Amino acid sequence: MSSSPAESSHLSAGPSSSSRPTTSNNKQKKQFLAELNGHLYEFVVRLLPTQDELAIKEDVRKLLEKLIRTIEPDSTLFAFGSTANGFSLRNSDMDLCCLIDSGKPPLHATDLVTMVGDLLERETKFVVKTLPHARIPIIKLSLSPSPGLPFGIACDIGFENRLALENTRMLHTYASFDPARVRTMVLFLKVWCKRRKINSPYEGTLSSYGYVLIVIYFLVHVKSPPVLPNLQQATNGEERRFGEHNVWFCDDIESLRHRWQSSNTQTVAELLVDLFKYYARDFPYNTGIASIRAGPLKKSDKGWTTDVSRASYILRTTALINVRQYSSRRDGNRLCIEDPFETDFNVGRCVTKEGLYLIRGEFMRAARILTVRPENALVAIAQLCAERDD
Repeated sequence: MSSSPAESSHLSAGPSSSSRPTTSNNKQKKQFLAELNGHLYEFVVRLLPTQDELAIKEDVRKLLEKLIRTIEPDSTLFAFGSTANGFSLRNSDMDLCCLIDSGKPPLHATDLVTMVGDLLERETKFVVKTLPHARIPIIKLSLSPSPGLPFGIACDIGFENRLALENTRMLHTYASFDPARVRTMVLFLKVWCKRRKINSPYEGTLSSYGYVLIVIYFLVHVKSPPVLPNLQQATNGEERRFGEHNVWFCDDIESLRHRWQSSNTQTVAELLVDLFKYYARDFPYNTGIASIRAGPLKKSDKGWTTDVSRASYILRTTALINVRQYSSRRDGNRLCIEDPFETDFNVGRCVTKEGLYLIRGEFMRAARILTVRPENALVAIAQLCAERDD
């Protein structure tokens, strides 16, 4: 039976009923992401170090440098890590590196840690702990909270770690290239992983430095178009070496901006949603390596493979450990993140099987929260950063 003209006009007018929920859902999603974007900036700004805190840390650096110069007159104490790379949160620890340019071979780092540690114990009120035999020998200092220092202070001093200073310069360059998006993403992720208790190398999860690297890897190599350039591949064949490591990277931001422009216009909120989804389901944990320098690599290319059979062999021949303990605590290639300069070093070597399970589970949880979308963006941030029960 044919429809009347009036009925035909009514039936053909406007979108179909099945398309209306989709249109409405897209509108709600855009509104949610816009609100989330604004709240992310507000959230991060409140967590930045205050000017007073920065001034106190600089006074501490100068005092420590003055004391160290009584042992090594030609020494200079530099801040590195989050203290200097643009990714520092309020009340975070301070990392310091002592370089000695006397023109003669300096004392071995192990000896310097012991000597300077003894000096600081005598001359300051810091609680001093020396680790002369660590992979990178360091002195750990701490001061308890006081009226003039409400959160106390903690810092680590290392010696002649020039790679760390170059690494800090490169991360600072990445942070400066697109500070609004890059710094906001990194700082939020640092808070998130701390609240969710997945940022402790000593307990089998990933260091804060590792999370910084996976954010930059995502923005350089995963997003299309990329948000950031690859600073180490704009080399034109140039090199600058410290020992066996090439530490050259493009640090001329103004020149680079003239040559490279990102066409990625996504907001921080949109990028954050994509980042959580990528590390929840798409990153190849079993076979892949995240390399800022080279892009996606395979574990087999670098020999960073998971070898449980080796654990079985040790168990059979020594009977000293069990396979599960060995594979979870000693196998350092569950999560592979290449250090940008020390390319034979896996930053994720500390992540155990159980730790990786927790990390990936938290990425999945975060992706789920942002996909379902609570009633407003503030609730989403509160849920993302809720303190996780052990």
